[in-house]
Amino acid sequence: MITISEYARILEGVQDIIHMQTEGLSDFELLVQPPNGGNCMEWVLGHIANGLKTILRVLDALPPENLPDLSRYQRGSEPILGAEPGLLGRERLIAALDMLHAAAQTRLGEMDEAAFDEEIVIFGDQAQRRGWWALFFLFHHSYHVGQLEILRNIAGRTEKLI
Repeated sequence: MITISEYARILEGVQDIIHMQTEGLSDFELLVQPPNGGNCMEWVLGHIANGLKTILRVLDALPPENLPDLSRYQRGSEPILGAEPGLLGRERLIAALDMLHAAAQTRLGEMDEAAFDEEIVIFGDQAQRRGWWALFFLFHHSYHVGQLEILRNIAGRTEKLI
């Protein structure tokens, strides 16, 4: 079983990777398309932010009030194929991710292991431990964070960061 402090450390490390993989990129570079389909970095970053909102829900915390609208980046939304109205760009997406990470870290600091071990229902009627759900969504989160290195390379930034 993962502990709250272990979970918080992993989440912090993943946030550091997001910063490394997006450092210095322009909004134009975030829109570079993968050659064989898929989503650009703009969509992936917004989707990661949406995933953090789900993690906050698992942790029984509300997202920050001043969070921008992330609905364009929801699961199942159409790929972003170029500039379009309503895109947030790198600076606003990173700010949103930082706010969400800070909210998650604050909530984790408030929780005790009994709350992390409590059984909750997130989808349908499937009850699982809060820590299990949090780890499940952290897997999803880290899957998309891993895409950032490839998307950075596709945008022409091939330096080794990690």
